[in-house]
Amino acid sequence: MSIRTRITLFGLAVVTVAVTLFCLLVYGLISKGVGEDRDEALAVRATDAVAALADAQPSALEVGPDPLPVAPIDPGISTDPFLIVLDADGRVISSTGAVAGQPPVIPASVLAAADAGSATATVRAGTAQRPGPPLRVNVRPWQRPDLERSGYVVAAQSTTRVYLDRLGIGVFLAIAGVVAVLAAAVAIWIVLGRALRPLRRMAAIADEIGRSQDLNRRLPDLRSRDSLGGLSSSFNGMLDRLAAAHQQLATALAAQLRFTADASHELRTPLTTIRNNAGFLLRHDDAHEHDRDAALRDIAGESERMSRLVDNLLTLARADAGQQLRLDPIDLGGLAEAVTRQAEALHPDRQIRYARTPTAAIAGDEDALRQLLWILVDNAVKHTAAGGTVWVTVTQRGHSAQLNVADDGCGIPAGAEQRIFDRFYRADEARSPGGAGLGLAIARWIAEQHDGHILAANNDRGGATFVAELPAAAEPAAGSEPPAAADRSA
Repeated sequence: MSIRTRITLFGLAVVTVAVTLFCLLVYGLISKGVGEDRDEALAVRATDAVAALADAQPSALEVGPDPLPVAPIDPGISTDPFLIVLDADGRVISSTGAVAGQPPVIPASVLAAADAGSATATVRAGTAQRPGPPLRVNVRPWQRPDLERSGYVVAAQSTTRVYLDRLGIGVFLAIAGVVAVLAAAVAIWIVLGRALRPLRRMAAIADEIGRSQDLNRRLPDLRSRDSLGGLSSSFNGMLDRLAAAHQQLATALAAQLRFTADASHELRTPLTTIRNNAGFLLRHDDAHEHDRDAALRDIAGESERMSRLVDNLLTLARADAGQQLRLDPIDLGGLAEAVTRQAEALHPDRQIRYARTPTAAIAGDEDALRQLLWILVDNAVKHTAAGGTVWVTVTQRGHSAQLNVADDGCGIPAGAEQRIFDRFYRADEARSPGGAGLGLAIARWIAEQHDGHILAANNDRGGATFVAELPAAAEPAAGSEPPAAADRSA
């Protein structure tokens, strides 16, 4: 059963109950009013008749042989009211109505109840052998002290009139109720059809999106502030988030596949070299000592290169897994000075100069920042010829500490200023012997982990300049000593 049918049936049940209660209430009120109106009319007739008897001739108050008029009212076939005048003994003086040719008989108990002033009751006209129709009567006593006469006036009317009036009211209310329920059912069905039309469209579009997997499709804008408009907006918002998540997932998957392929390619070269040289040594036990030393040096060099590559891959894997660095107050200037001093010792054929401002303190991870410095310095040394110069400076500008590493080497190829931070990207294979293209990607991750960023551009000396901008600490690190020398990170 569809939701439209269920809601229609529920609404129809509610309307039916409401209409039924309303019709019953109206029927009860009108029926009561009809009966009260009839009783009041009979009471008025009886009162008028009593007043008329006060001026009647004495002969009109005598019990005669024929109390009926020429054409009496028969309550069996007529609903008109009629009057009966009785003496004190209950004998009929006159009657304008008759049942089977005889004046109706009023029970003595009703006449006795009227002695208190008036009495209203429903009686059965006629006799036990020939019962007549039920009559509604209003009985009032009359008196003529001047004639020493008294009796009763009975205003009577067949109950068929009230029954027919109530029947007509009931039929009218029943027909009106049925029409109202049917009209409500049609209205509910039509209104629900119009109201649920956007939902059917949403369901159809959602099915099409599911079949086609086209997350760029959207539901139409209903331009309304009701629940359907909110549902459409929420559904479109969900599709936006799903599309963004799908795009991110596709991008991440493509990057992972590319990363895996690049890593496999980078690892294949040192493994091939090691395997070839090891095979050479195994096959030539009598190889010349010079050849053996060369093979062993190749194995050691490639093993070191592969070890650095694996370390870098592990670092990037931790970065992809959401590794968070622990940030402590660090004197960036002192750290840069220590790394520069070590680099000068490792590269005596390069001039590595250092300058700093007195206050360059940040909240950072010492090991990660040391690795960042070594990556930038090593990169500058690799792209600088023998006798070249590398400048390392640390400055503080406002709320930022800037680490600048510049060289006078060959510079960055045009258009590669951003790509050099991608994993496994090498601008010039000839200028990066033995490199895997992971160092600058790690440097960018370290900078981002410190809520900073890193940029690269060519300088006016022809070389490249790398600028890592990191948020400065609230207060400079006081009393910090230059960090101890550490092994250089590749």
